[in-house]
Amino acid sequence: MARSPERHALLGMLRAALSDDHSDPPLILSTLNWPLLQQLVRHHRVGPLLSYGLRHTRFTGIPDWLRSEWGMQRREAVASAMYHLQALEELTGLFVGRDIPFILLKGEALSQAYYPDEGLRPYSDIDLLINEGSYEAARTVLTGHGFRLRHPHLEAEKRKLFGEVEFDRQGPTTLTVDLHWDTLMASWGPPSLLSDTEVWSLTDQIQIGRRIVPVLRGEVLLLHLCVHFTFHHAFDGLILLCDLLLVLRREADRIDWDRLLRKADHYQCRHAVYYALACAQSLLAAQIPSTVLDRLQPPAAVQFLIPVDRLLLRDRPVPQLLERYVKFLLIDNQAGRQRAAQSWWQSSKPWLIKRNRILRRCDTVDNTTPGAEG
Repeated sequence: MARSPERHALLGMLRAALSDDHSDPPLILSTLNWPLLQQLVRHHRVGPLLSYGLRHTRFTGIPDWLRSEWGMQRREAVASAMYHLQALEELTGLFVGRDIPFILLKGEALSQAYYPDEGLRPYSDIDLLINEGSYEAARTVLTGHGFRLRHPHLEAEKRKLFGEVEFDRQGPTTLTVDLHWDTLMASWGPPSLLSDTEVWSLTDQIQIGRRIVPVLRGEVLLLHLCVHFTFHHAFDGLILLCDLLLVLRREADRIDWDRLLRKADHYQCRHAVYYALACAQSLLAAQIPSTVLDRLQPPAAVQFLIPVDRLLLRDRPVPQLLERYVKFLLIDNQAGRQRAAQSWWQSSKPWLIKRNRILRRCDTVDNTTPGAEG
């Protein structure tokens, strides 16, 4: 599918904003459909990065109103990060005090470790990896400090099928904490990517206020980011590819590609890893050894059936039916697909619940209409 000039321009600006080579000549943009470009920028959450690129004269020709918009998004990202950092320092103290091990995922973990400046990686919640056996203790800590289950009626289902549960605390801004222990892959069956003991023994650390917080590193971090982009977000979100690009670039000398391939095999996420790495290479010029992509490449039937062009560079969310179809194909083997289909059927399906409510209403109307029984 041919890309619009706005999509081409967006990719060029992101590559320029994240370039390590400051001697490159600035990208000069011609006339574009600026409202469409801004719609893309908002959807992919890359306004702060583009604002950073503007400040460093990586590209020119942007209207003043758009420059102001991106600057505002950068300020909003900084303010949001400060709010979440304060909460994260508080939560770290509470979890350490109750001896609940955790690892910070995504968000600030990536922002602080890989991005060149603050406020470039927007995030709106705090994702914590815990051991499944620590869930009740973590739940007690959160509910004791003002957090409430987002969907209380779905707690058992989310624990069984999805390996994550969300908690919210109301305030000037709603604060969300997602507890994970089998992130994104619970319905695929064992082995689980982030419950392996190796994950807990091989971490990096970042400083949050007065606290030291553990974060993912190495090949496990790469696998997690790949699965998060392709499986959880169904290829939608350039900011997630920027995460992957920066990790690949920073860790280039330390990545053991053979070990990554063995882990992708072990955790049955080869398809997800292939597509994430291939997209980072084709869209953002990430450096990936060709032999790695060759060894990860899915069967021709899977490549034919996954509509990558329809999923990338969107300006609106992926329809739920298309998202589920893509997730189904990303699972590496038939046994995993069968488990996923069974888990999906066991889960709550809003469209089915709505349909049943409508049918019940219709039955009620029919039963109360004079002569309805005849």
